[in-house]
Amino acid sequence: MKTLQLDDGVVHIVRSPEEAEELKRTKGGEHFTWHFHGSPEHVESLKKAHEAHTTRAQALREKNPDIHSEMDQIRRDMDDVARELDKITASPVDLEANFNRFGYDVRIRTHDGDATSEDGKGGGEEIAEGAISQGITIKKNGKPSKQRRSTTMKIWKTPVLRQYFHNGVLYRSRSAEEVASCELFVDLLYVGIIAFNGDKATEDPTGSGFLRFCVTFIPSWKIWSDVAVLVSQFESDDIFQRCSILFILACLVGYTCNIMEAFHGTYAQLISFYLAARLYLAAVQTLMAVVIPKVRNIMLLNVVTILIPAALWIGSIFVEGEGRKQGLIWVAIAWDLFSNLIFVFLIRYSTIISQEFHQKMLKLFSYFPAVNIEHKTERTGAFVSLVFGYSVVSLLYQNSASFGMNAFFGKAILSLIQAYCFNWIYFDVDGSFHHVHAIRRHALSSSIWINAHLPFIMGFTISGAALSRLVVAHDSPNTDPHKLTETYEERSEAELMYGWRWFYCGGLAVAFIFMALISSTHIHTPLPTQRIAKRYRLAFRIAIAIAWICLPIATELNSLELIGTTTSMTVLALAFDIYGMSCKEESFWGGEECKYECATLSRTSTMVGSDRGDEKQGDIINHLPKSQF
Repeated sequence: MKTLQLDDGVVHIVRSPEEAEELKRTKGGEHFTWHFHGSPEHVESLKKAHEAHTTRAQALREKNPDIHSEMDQIRRDMDDVARELDKITASPVDLEANFNRFGYDVRIRTHDGDATSEDGKGGGEEIAEGAISQGITIKKNGKPSKQRRSTTMKIWKTPVLRQYFHNGVLYRSRSAEEVASCELFVDLLYVGIIAFNGDKATEDPTGSGFLRFCVTFIPSWKIWSDVAVLVSQFESDDIFQRCSILFILACLVGYTCNIMEAFHGTYAQLISFYLAARLYLAAVQTLMAVVIPKVRNIMLLNVVTILIPAALWIGSIFVEGEGRKQGLIWVAIAWDLFSNLIFVFLIRYSTIISQEFHQKMLKLFSYFPAVNIEHKTERTGAFVSLVFGYSVVSLLYQNSASFGMNAFFGKAILSLIQAYCFNWIYFDVDGSFHHVHAIRRHALSSSIWINAHLPFIMGFTISGAALSRLVVAHDSPNTDPHKLTETYEERSEAELMYGWRWFYCGGLAVAFIFMALISSTHIHTPLPTQRIAKRYRLAFRIAIAIAWICLPIATELNSLELIGTTTSMTVLALAFDIYGMSCKEESFWGGEECKYECATLSRTSTMVGSDRGDEKQGDIINHLPKSQF
């Protein structure tokens, strides 16, 4: 708890409802004012305090100019030394480091122990604020000791929850969570899965071929998500965890090897490898329920959400008939994708059933594992990069002519420009200037952001697969198939199949629509001098996507004209976004940047009190904002 000295009195700053209750008990009936750390009122108080200190400094400078100048120089020298010391010493990563990117919320706390302690805040050691730059840990008895990390990797260590919800507050580990090398290894393997799925889809560009593409793509996405969750939620870094990831990778390899002939003879093997990975995850979650009692209920619930669709997948192996098989498959897929989401919303909004049932749910699931926002966004971004990379690889071909500046090369360059623009829009237009990230904004926006990436990625993948056929097609002028190497000459077609047109244009349209949906879930920094508002820019993207959906009807367009049309519209959408995001007073040709003040949006609910002895205070927990991290 801290205090701010203002001209009109002292303001107490508290970090939790417990501190506020303790402050009221110590003050008794005395009048005082308190704010929650991070609330708009706290920010306003800091501004007032800054103004007061500035006034005092100006008065001191006028009274003793020589002494003030010397003290100011000493302060700058000390700041330089402190910054240099901070660069060369190992220090824990502070929680506030990611707030500028993902948005601030006052309901976030740090922990340095695990979730198994009785108070829910973790046991072990606490990091003192003044000791961070020296890497010193202050133990419970007050004695300092240097942090030390063992270099011996254990066969088994009791896992620790990296972050979890408890009583409406998110407790995060103070330590940094970096992307593990094993996760990057999974990404490399996924390149092969994307390639196999895409090639298989273009061999049968029909409705049934598209359904088979979805059936083989979605389970592999689920396995990838399982690895990300396993690494993100639990911190152990032992040999057991590494071997667990290796086992899941082995299952993913087995799954990938059976994609091409999945619906002709290897379907049983395909599902067997998928279920092996999922059931192993269920076993790991059961183990977590045993060793971490506080999250036992939610871990066992997760096991149930794995076992139910597993039974449906097994049934699909033995069911005869394509229609019945597809029926079981899609029910199992829907359960795999949305069961956890349904249970979370049931727990969160169980008041619609009864208040008594809601209280039982809160008690039963008082501890809830969370996903690290930085890790989740980095892993999702890496996955999207893989898909963009696949689209670039798919446009490559081998030339056999001595001078290969022809329409084949032109289509490849146009495709490259298109993929580059998609990457630009996703990462640099929609992925920057976040006031509040979708995951931290609300439970609904978080769910939309996470789940919208699947159809976005699937759409762009199948579009990239069809693009590989369009680039080598010889249906346009200056496309002599004999100028390609033998392998690509065999793939070259004189006429585009109707399904390729739909895969290419429809995939791009779906990807663009869901990119707009993903962007809409964030609260971007509001700029009062912005040329075009975000909602109009997203509406323009939707209009372009609708035009793309209609393009396959124009069968008179050859492959070069089709790629050129979609690429030019993609460039137009990017230019519209760049222009719309710009400042009215700022030139595109350099010079001084425009001066503006961003409109202020409250990231959190107002949590401020002015306690008097004759006022009745309600439960502080009820004043907490209902945001989702």
